[in-house]
Amino acid sequence: MTDRPVAGAGGSSRWAQAALAALILVFVWLAAAPAVIGSKVVLATAGGSPDWLIGVYRVFGVESLAGADAGWTYYLPLMLSALLWALVVWLAPKLRASWLLWSVVGLHAVFFLAPPLLSQDVFSYIAYARLGVEHGLNPYAFRPFDIPGDPVFGFAGSKDAVDVYGPYFTLFTYPLAWVSVPVAFWTLKLIAAASSLGLVLLVKSIAQKVGADTARAIAIVGLSPATLVHVVGGAHNEALTMLIVFAGIAFALSRDDGAREAGGGFISALALGIKASAAVPLVFMLAAARRKFAMFLAMAGAAVLTLLTGLVAFGGDALNGLNLISSNQDRSSRWSLPHRTVDGIDALFGVDRGVATDVVRVVFVLILAAVVAYLIWRSYKQPETWMANAGWATFGVLLASAWLVPWYLLWLLPFAALGKCRGLQLATILLTAYTLVIAIPF
Repeated sequence: MTDRPVAGAGGSSRWAQAALAALILVFVWLAAAPAVIGSKVVLATAGGSPDWLIGVYRVFGVESLAGADAGWTYYLPLMLSALLWALVVWLAPKLRASWLLWSVVGLHAVFFLAPPLLSQDVFSYIAYARLGVEHGLNPYAFRPFDIPGDPVFGFAGSKDAVDVYGPYFTLFTYPLAWVSVPVAFWTLKLIAAASSLGLVLLVKSIAQKVGADTARAIAIVGLSPATLVHVVGGAHNEALTMLIVFAGIAFALSRDDGAREAGGGFISALALGIKASAAVPLVFMLAAARRKFAMFLAMAGAAVLTLLTGLVAFGGDALNGLNLISSNQDRSSRWSLPHRTVDGIDALFGVDRGVATDVVRVVFVLILAAVVAYLIWRSYKQPETWMANAGWATFGVLLASAWLVPWYLLWLLPFAALGKCRGLQLATILLTAYTLVIAIPF
């Protein structure tokens, strides 16, 4: 596929270049401005504001982000980035794919150097590793609250929760307990940035194979505020999870033979050992496979290997890592669609919120189950549509989830990029804009 913009772009090409330049400038501000002592955008400052946490941008930090108006000060540029991102996605065919790719690389470096943005999860990863290695406690049975004297305690989030990640990820982070908290933190930031970049490169490669617009695919995944601000800035493990999923997809598409297809299914299913959310695309990958039984055996083998690894390393408590969806659904984020629906019903009718919440969740799950069943059937009948179907199913999962956070959008973005469905791309952009309000400290 040519790297050149669409012929005859003219003025629209200049608009595209201007939009990309403006987006880059806004992103640089979003990365550097929170680097201030007591930053409300850097939630880990609850444990203090040491130099290693604030990072190299401290000379560019905006003092107001440590004040009462920090939420709006950060949110408005964040929403501007979403608007500019949507414009760049729309005009992406007018730009060279190489320009977009180098912009993505540069911005990943910018957000790698940023302090941990809008989340403390990265310190929870470190806390679970230190529970197991430094304190000899099973992270699937004990919580950060059980190690209040540990150096990571003040910075960690979800102090009252046991480990909800897969056994591979937990074991992968164990060596980080042997180094200082700052080294562990910056190592995880590097891994998140490298995984996200790797995912963008895989999406670019797959787009060329399936006939999706390469420039637009790069822009959708690599320039999304959810990717840069939340996943890379916050050092979330969504990037590593989706990197493994799409490494398997790329392997399966690399050559048309049964071994490659089954091997791809095995690789993608290994992502379950990072996070249970990887299960959603696996179902559609299997439904569309030419050799379904072989792929099923490969995926089942990877799942069994993950289960055995968890049981051997952590005992029966490791099953907590497979309960990610259900455990989070016991909570409710106030911007999730089920929560907002209950708010509306309560405002209109003054109902019992507990009962209304249970009923609304059941209704959302039933609707989601019906939609997903149809999308699986469609993938079986029309295998070429499976990526779009997986994207719509993931979109449905996010809408139906009682626990919605912006970094979960990385489950959706690659399928929106590759599904060749404009409706899915538009829905993804709108959902991204909606979720960016979450985690902002108003």
